[in-house]
Amino acid sequence: MFSTWRDGDRVRSVELAPLGGGRYRVTVDGAPFEVTAARLPDGRLSLTSEQGVTLAELTAAGARRFVRLGHLDFVLEREASGARRAGRARGGHGAGLDSPMPGVVTRVMVSAGDQVVKGQPLVALEAMKMEHLIRAPGDGRIRAIPVTVGQMVNGGVPMVEMDEAGG
Repeated sequence: MFSTWRDGDRVRSVELAPLGGGRYRVTVDGAPFEVTAARLPDGRLSLTSEQGVTLAELTAAGARRFVRLGHLDFVLEREASGARRAGRARGGHGAGLDSPMPGVVTRVMVSAGDQVVKGQPLVALEAMKMEHLIRAPGDGRIRAIPVTVGQMVNGGVPMVEMDEAGG
């Protein structure tokens, strides 16, 4: 099974080939590895590879997948026919800086005026019993943080406004 997913501003190709007995060959962006997957009673997955065991949680919401691998959070969105969608105009709050779903803001890690680098955590949101990190899509400066800790937000609400470097 082949699919294409948006991971922040990157598009990743993923191929999954079952090998039997809960084993899979997974190829991400051309890099193959093998993993054994077992569903745990609480709904999480135990993934065993050469690197050891990682617990995974997956929440599906339409074309989006909210994935926690160990302590890492990802928001992936299925790409329609592998085509990359145009991002929002620079200088706006930008793709990935909105709340991915309804939840409660648990941490604000930056302030207006801060310089940030691509991938830096900006705001944390608790939703569906998971923490989702809103990360900087690129290097830039924080223009505003229109949310506060403890605030309930709906999906699609701007959580960070930032100006990207070179934009």
